[in-house]
Amino acid sequence: MNDSNTQSNFQQMDTEEKQLDIGLYIKAVWQNKWKVVAFTFGVAIIATLFILKLPSIYEAKATLFLTKDNQAPVSMADAFSMDMQSREYLQTQFSILKSETLALQVIEELGLKKLKQFDVKKENSFSLIQAVKSKLENFVGESQNDSVNSVASFDDLKEKAVINWYLSNLSVSPIDRTQLVEIKFQSEDPQLAADISNTLGNVYINSFLNAKMEQTDKAIEWLQSRNIKTSEELAQAEAALQAFINKEQIVSMDSGMQSLNEETLRNLNERLLDVRDQRIRLENILNQTKSAEIIDKGILSQFSESIKITQLSNAELIAEQKFTEISQRYGPKHPKYIAAETELKQVSAKLASQMKAELGDLSQKLSNLKRTEASLQKELSAAETRFLSDSGKEAEFNKLKANVARLTELNDLITKRFKELDITSDFNAENARFIDVAKAPLYPVKPKKMLLLIGVIIASAGFATAVVLLITFLNNTFRRSVEVEEELQAKFLGLVPKIALKKKSTLPLHIYFDKEYRLFTEAVKTIRTGYMLGQLNRESTVTLVTSAVPGEGKTTTSINLAFTFGQMEKVLLIDADLRKPSVAKRFGLPAYQHGLSDVLSGSVNVESCITSDEKSGIDILPAGQYTHNALELFAKGHLSSVIGKLKQEYTKIIIDSAPCQAVSDTLMISKFADSTIFVVKADSTKKQIVKAAVNRIRDAGALIDGVILNSADTSKSNTEYSGYYDYYGYAEEK
Repeated sequence: MNDSNTQSNFQQMDTEEKQLDIGLYIKAVWQNKWKVVAFTFGVAIIATLFILKLPSIYEAKATLFLTKDNQAPVSMADAFSMDMQSREYLQTQFSILKSETLALQVIEELGLKKLKQFDVKKENSFSLIQAVKSKLENFVGESQNDSVNSVASFDDLKEKAVINWYLSNLSVSPIDRTQLVEIKFQSEDPQLAADISNTLGNVYINSFLNAKMEQTDKAIEWLQSRNIKTSEELAQAEAALQAFINKEQIVSMDSGMQSLNEETLRNLNERLLDVRDQRIRLENILNQTKSAEIIDKGILSQFSESIKITQLSNAELIAEQKFTEISQRYGPKHPKYIAAETELKQVSAKLASQMKAELGDLSQKLSNLKRTEASLQKELSAAETRFLSDSGKEAEFNKLKANVARLTELNDLITKRFKELDITSDFNAENARFIDVAKAPLYPVKPKKMLLLIGVIIASAGFATAVVLLITFLNNTFRRSVEVEEELQAKFLGLVPKIALKKKSTLPLHIYFDKEYRLFTEAVKTIRTGYMLGQLNRESTVTLVTSAVPGEGKTTTSINLAFTFGQMEKVLLIDADLRKPSVAKRFGLPAYQHGLSDVLSGSVNVESCITSDEKSGIDILPAGQYTHNALELFAKGHLSSVIGKLKQEYTKIIIDSAPCQAVSDTLMISKFADSTIFVVKADSTKKQIVKAAVNRIRDAGALIDGVILNSADTSKSNTEYSGYYDYYGYAEEK
């Protein structure tokens, strides 16, 4: 009853094996846990030594407030409009902050080229390469300027290295929805990081002021040159008028000499002065716009009131408002966000293009004014000539007087324009100012050594686990009953659990009868039950036990099968492994004990070779004397008569034969056996070898009645065979 319950229990376990594949991998990881731990620990030690050598990187941060020139909104609507229209301007300033031009100024001001990390140790080798290059150039007839080229190339390389280091550690990031920008710099030296952040801000501010100053200097220089020239012309005109008065001895010219010619001259002179005034103002504005990064619509509105610019400006404001609303609701990858941004860019591009066109129109208008001025000057000269020819001295006097009046008015106009140019405003209206000045940081921002170490530990443990899982996945041995039945197309009789033994110790001979190893005993009984159920319909007295290769536990299995059958029948255990016998040694028989080889050679009879084991009650026929011609002994045919004689005395004969893949002895013996049991060691022999051995036995005409999986892991960590513990209560006893 106990055997039938046991058999049904293991049959139920077999039906569930296909659902427990994950247990194989859990088992493999658990069995190799200390290897995983050792690998992880070793990698962690190496990583710790490496991480400790990593330099600490400090980050200093300065905050600038960027303002756009000539912006002074007085209402919320104006402020909103200004913010939207300044988007491109602010983006331009961010690019300027990250430009190589400012980088070179910072490098020069702080002397970063003198840092030790930029000392090129291979300067001599570099010079050698340049020398070889110069020799080749001389060979082909090129110019000889070796030393200059070598030094220049070396300096360029060093400067490029400094710039790359500077830009790679610099971070310029705007703060969303503000005009603030953060300047961050990372360095191993915390004070250097702070100095570079602050120096970049100062260089940026000073570069703007320098550009303003240069622009103002150009305007002042142009006005001064015009003022000097006009003053000289005025002095000459006044001198000519005074000379004429002295020459003609004119005392008073208030006699009421007014004529049509005088009125004509006056009108022409007024027109000329008006055109010249427009031309000077327009030249001044165009000179100011040459150095401006963004064209201001306010400048253009002084000379051009374009309907298109007004319409495009309104369209840009609407597009910006729409983009702002969409950007607050959707992310940068949303189609509506992309469409609104594209529409804004298109309208802004059209506005910029129209403003450039209007600027071109102003240039054309300046050319027209110059031509008009030249034409009026020519017409005025002609009118003065006619006036002099008609009026004589009066005309000459009026001409000189009119010239003085014209130059005086022109000089006053230039002086007025000079005063209107507010030089101090260029220095007061800064484009940026510091909100927060960078200070030397106290703590490094990277590397996060603890996080790095934790990451290395997790990665190494994961890698080791993955390797274990991969090896398990690629394992080509038998581990489960399902694999045995599917791969070998044979009945799975059961498994023999793996017994943990101390080093250099062997399995006890009578372990089957030891209550401490009840799990082992019940497993053998289960195999016996399965085998007997398969032999109900036919007589099976002689059972051959074999394996593919040595070391798979076939002898141990044969002995314990003999023990379990010996509790029910009269059993004889025959050691037919004549090449490497082990049964006699297991049972403590002397080396000179006669056995099967002696019987087959005809030197002794079989009855004199059989001994009994008192504890188990079975009889044993050992292998006998060693022989090198075991195959010939089996082929003579005496084995058939010996087995036939033994069948009359015993109800069960178990033959422990040699591994069938190594030698052919088993193939000869299988012809005289009623059934064959094949033993496979779990997680040991490759499937191809076992398959080849099974095919050899089948090709010899033998019938394999079952396969036993030996040394199977039935520990609790192996979920596939955990039913052994649950059924027998073995875990509680252990």
